[in-house]
Amino acid sequence: MRSHRPPLLYGLLVFLLLSGCANPATMRTSNFESVRAGMTRDQILEIMGPPQRQETYGSTEFWIYSTDGTSNTALLDFTPIAIVEGRVTGAGRKLYDAVVQAHSQSRADR
Repeated sequence: MRSHRPPLLYGLLVFLLLSGCANPATMRTSNFESVRAGMTRDQILEIMGPPQRQETYGSTEFWIYSTDGTSNTALLDFTPIAIVEGRVTGAGRKLYDAVVQAHSQSRADR
């Protein structure tokens, strides 16, 4: 009688090999959903890896990631994560745009 274990074993081996070939940048962008207010910088680094760039406006630091995971500079299609006093306060372009605009306005008022 012939055993069916080898095909099952080969199937498992193929699955494991293919899952190891995933694009890290694409995997990172799917992690945006895991980012929560109150997380520390270290927690963000663990989830997202290092940002493509960083910007600071007043007391708000933005870690900026390529939204689609394909850009090394994240200049056009990006998702920012706002950090104040070492903790995430929010994420997204609306927040980024509001902070940048408020910072620009306060500089213009001086």
